Amino acid sequence: MKKTILTTLAAGVLSLGLASQSAIADNSNIISVDKNFASPIISLSGYNKVYIQDLDLSHTKIISPPWIDKESFHWEVQKGNRTHLKERFKKAVTKGLTENNGRYEIVEKEGKGVLIVDVEIISFMPYALQEDKEARTKGSGEFHLSVHLRDGKSRSLIHIFEGTVAIGDDYQPNTEMARAQSAKELFNDWGQSLRKRLDAAN
Repeated sequence: MKKTILTTLAAGVLSLGLASQSAIADNSNIISVDKNFASPIISLSGYNKVYIQDLDLSHTKIISPPWIDKESFHWEVQKGNRTHLKERFKKAVTKGLTENNGRYEIVEKEGKGVLIVDVEIISFMPYALQEDKEARTKGSGEFHLSVHLRDGKSRSLIHIFEGTVAIGDDYQPNTEMARAQSAKELFNDWGQSLRKRLDAAN
């Protein structure tokens, strides 16, 4: 019997006006906000080059959702899965920033006029057991993440965001392929969101 698992967006995020200020996460993906700070001294204006650091998965924890017993929860992560996730992150954010004649150059090192994008996935909460192939979920889970935007020369902090975002918003099978596609679409949305904020600042 197929299961349908619903996720509820945390109330009050948009009304607090925090989500609208996030430099990378799209409003529709945000579930909760823990930190959201923009420097009063340094803005996003003047940046036409972007250095996307490797997605930081070094301390990522996989946690069970509250509707699944912790004792029965087990999630195996292959080393190759982490590598592929990092590759999808960089490619998708790059696409979001540069597609349709985008005017931002993606560079491979820090420097003057370069915006550093540093993203860490703190935790991943899937919506179903990994082995439950009959489950269908609305999105594949949630990322708790930290985003730092820094100046490429001084490394001064421009923007910090920490919060929880939904990975996908359509009903999907509980498969590795579906989870990978949802993550790819989310990362692309992040690139587009950052591009809009850079466009607005420039």
